[in-house]
This record gives sequence, C-alpha cells and structure tokens, in this order.
Amino acid sequence: MPIVRRFEQKRQTLEEFYKEFIPKNEDTFEDVGTPMLEVLSLLNEIFPQTKIYGLTSHAHLLLFNDDKENSDYFIVISAYKSKYYNEFRIEYIIPENERPWEGAIIQGKSRTLNEFKNMIIISIYKSGGWKNNLELEDLYQKIK
Repeated sequence: MPIVRRFEQKRQTLEEFYKEFIPKNEDTFEDVGTPMLEVLSLLNEIFPQTKIYGLTSHAHLLLFNDDKENSDYFIVISAYKSKYYNEFRIEYIIPENERPWEGAIIQGKSRTLNEFKNMIIISIYKSGGWKNNLELEDLYQKIK
C-alpha cells in the first residue's frame, strides 16, 4: 500500500508537500524535496502491502502505524541533497520494554539510497510499531 498522509494534513499528498522543497535555480539552499520524494518512492516499493501513515514536521517525515488522533510516531526520516552528496537520516523510538530511559532513540545516516533501504527495514522492524507484519518480518529476515 502506498504510504499516505495522516488525517491531520490531508490538504495535500506527501509527494505534493515535498515537491515544494525542490529548489529552483535561483535558490541557495540545499534540495530536500528530491531525496524525500525518492524516500517516499522507496517506501512504496519496499512495502506494497503494509499500511504506513506519514506526517510532516518541517521537512521531516514521521511514520505511524495508524491514522488515529493522539497516536505516537515510530520513525523519523529526513534527507537532503547538496551539490556534493546526498544524506539520508533515520531514527526510531526504542520500544518501551527495551529502552533505558523515556524517549530513547537509535539514529543512523547513509549517503546511498540502497543502504538506506536496509536502514528503513531495520528501523521499522526494531521500532515495534508494525508487530506481526509478515511482509516486514520477511524483509527483515532477508537482510539480517
């Protein structure tokens, strides 16, 4: 299933939102839109059957396992592209029964989308937000 934007931000799709972050020739800031669109495409490719809900916070993408009010996110993804390199960042919340303190997270970064793909799978699996998901379990076992 394609990743969909949560109910709080239904006025535009995730793709429409990140297209606004693609710089124009006269802009001096780095490109956030293009690599985030690549991440959205990758999520849709990796998880054709898994429901993932996205919420944007500035240019970050928060991933949820449901579309309900007051639910917590499990993953945060950000990316940018400079004229020299790409950088993809991810963090996931350590599940409550494993965390050493409230709000403990694991963070990682990659310069390649291919490596980032495995980081996404591991993060979604280890976050515990998509328990008993056979598609995710299969993907995780293949890269483990």
